Amino acid sequence: MRIGFLGLGTIGEPIANNLRKAGHDLTVWNRTASKADHIVSKGGKLARTPRECAAGRDLVFVCVSDEKALEAVLAGPDGALAGLAKGDVLVDLSTAGVRAARSVAERAATAGVEFVACPVLGSKTAAEQAQIVLVAGGSATARARARPALHAVSVRMFELEHATDAALMKLCVNAVGGAMITGFCEALALGASGGLEVARIVEVLQASSFHSPLFLMKGELIERNDWAPRFAVALAEKDQRLAQEAAAEQGAKIPINEAVRRLFADAVESGRGGKDIAAVADHLFELAKTRK
Repeated sequence: MRIGFLGLGTIGEPIANNLRKAGHDLTVWNRTASKADHIVSKGGKLARTPRECAAGRDLVFVCVSDEKALEAVLAGPDGALAGLAKGDVLVDLSTAGVRAARSVAERAATAGVEFVACPVLGSKTAAEQAQIVLVAGGSATARARARPALHAVSVRMFELEHATDAALMKLCVNAVGGAMITGFCEALALGASGGLEVARIVEVLQASSFHSPLFLMKGELIERNDWAPRFAVALAEKDQRLAQEAAAEQGAKIPINEAVRRLFADAVESGRGGKDIAAVADHLFELAKTRK
């Protein structure tokens, strides 16, 4: 397939590279062009604008950080929507929220373009290994056309009827993830403030009925003070904000999410926004005036 791919960040670059390795004819665009060097050196092509990247492709992917970045890539005379023709398929891998999914779906429909919201579940490592999980929402026709490429980069895919359904499902998953990592980091800070070792807390927790692969993985990072961003705190805060926006629109009450978002926002303000979400523990250790 002739594929255009816009956005080569932490998750986007490995997904795009897996599409290249699967044998697709890949054209990429990124705001910082040098991030495309690895893919271009292996046979991919570099577009000068989002419009150029989208024009004449069988399938166009977008993978950016938030709804503002999505709009910047899609809109305007040089935007991706301007390069798409009637009958083309646009797939958004971003976590941009329900409102953005609805807006893009409406604009795509007006232009005769098929749209699939397909947010990603998984980390940088999962993306590199083509082990991400996808939640694809859109028309049956659009999902069918995108399915071969999506299967090439993922280990499992859930399909829903509407783009907004997929966007909301991702927010539900990340709301649970935010609560889990926050509770975990808070417990580590509690234990460390009383002299317990982080590794020992994780070991006992993993032996309990509350065990989770997330706690084991992030516990190891916390133990090493390894804050390299697999999933950055700032992005986690954005996801909780989008969940709150959806809740407000739908009439739901999510007080735990509100508390989680406040903690993430505090961690961002402390200078940890670009660090891995595990750095929330470091923030809580600091607040407790203790070290692990």
